[in-house]
Amino acid sequence: MTTCLYLMNIVLGALIFLPHASAFLFPTSNSGCGCNPCTSQPSCPVYPTCPPVQRCPEQVTECCPTCSCKSKERIKRSSNILTNGVYIVDHDVSSVTPWHRNKRSSLDDVVKVDAKCNSEDLRAIIIENIDRVTSVSKRRILAEAERRLGGRYNVICARGDFSYITNTEEFCQQTIGDVTCYVFKQLSDMIRARLS
Repeated sequence: MTTCLYLMNIVLGALIFLPHASAFLFPTSNSGCGCNPCTSQPSCPVYPTCPPVQRCPEQVTECCPTCSCKSKERIKRSSNILTNGVYIVDHDVSSVTPWHRNKRSSLDDVVKVDAKCNSEDLRAIIIENIDRVTSVSKRRILAEAERRLGGRYNVICARGDFSYITNTEEFCQQTIGDVTCYVFKQLSDMIRARLS
């Protein structure tokens, strides 16, 4: 009898705790356990769509001051090379019909200044003494400028392009063939002292 009573207690206990045990072992949103129903899973946030990728603007090729892409008019120079490598240049031969942009009338009153040369004497010295060998060119040009014009000059010669900054009052850059030479007069000590 005790065994029977013991089994009855177990069955009765199982019946009492069965709804709670089933809710614990098999959870549902409406289990009848008296709890609030479970909330739904949070949804992922919605992000705004990105605009379509735009193409980059076309790159504009920039030229150096002596490149042919800057000039609308090209002058073909007939150059004869002497045996010692000195150029003889004829500046009057034109290979393309010149194209000129109309200038504003207000510019007619302004004095025209060449940004590459402010001394025709230096230009003539460069043209007379330039050589295909740049080291020969710079020595000849320096000697002739100091002999003819007096004063102290600096000379830079190179094939192709080069970059420089100078403080000077008298200068000239001239290109013949593929050799470019730049000559400038050194500032006097008095002017140099005033600038510093």
